[in-house]
Amino acid sequence: MELTHWRLLAERGADLVLCLDFPGGRAAAGFAELAAGVTADACFLHITQPGEGALGACVDRWVAEVSSTGRPVRAVLGYCAGAALVPAVADAVAESGPTPATVLFDAVTTSAGSIAHEFTNALATSADHLTADELDGARSLADGLVEAHPDDLPRIAAALVEHYDGLMGEVARRLSLNEFFRRQLTGGFTAYVEFLLLAGQGGFDARRGTPLFVSSKDRQPPADATRTLALDVSHTDLLREAEVHGLVAELLMGERTW
Repeated sequence: MELTHWRLLAERGADLVLCLDFPGGRAAAGFAELAAGVTADACFLHITQPGEGALGACVDRWVAEVSSTGRPVRAVLGYCAGAALVPAVADAVAESGPTPATVLFDAVTTSAGSIAHEFTNALATSADHLTADELDGARSLADGLVEAHPDDLPRIAAALVEHYDGLMGEVARRLSLNEFFRRQLTGGFTAYVEFLLLAGQGGFDARRGTPLFVSSKDRQPPADATRTLALDVSHTDLLREAEVHGLVAELLMGERTW
């Protein structure tokens, strides 16, 4: 199956399961672990880099490619910020076929504060190569942007990416890294922020169906969630947990509807 916007995680059946999460690496378990652990007959696909454009345009591209396979979409799954993309994708799928089941794992919304938090987290990985003044200045910048422009996420993101790039230039100089490695340092953070901005255009309201929110012991579902399931599992291990794999398998095989 040749796809541009989706990456194959596991192919054990004709029906599709669409997985929405940041396509880059992360410390927490991802959908690759879930796809490997779920025994149901299904084909698991993970979104690749979203590309440019508004959420509606991205969803149209993603779903058009899935529809071109001729395979039914049985479920749409989302994790963390990517969960906010699920309802839009599921609604688009339902325009030409049955409404897929939707499961949102540790769903969060993108906010000014969350972008600033990811900025400071990203800098923490390079803290050994930055001065205390540089780190303090970066935190002050992030806090000031959130306070001054709480609703202007693109403005905050652009300013933080620019500042991050400057600091990574200092790190590259101190470590005698060439321009290629400097771009690598900045590129991963930039891609993540772009994904967060895209997810920030989404939400948890679906025109068809009601999402199930599955939460780890570290997180809480949105206050207005009507179908919830709380598990005694850490956020980091949620998608690799055998209990979660069993729940998803039961859902896909029609043995459980919550």
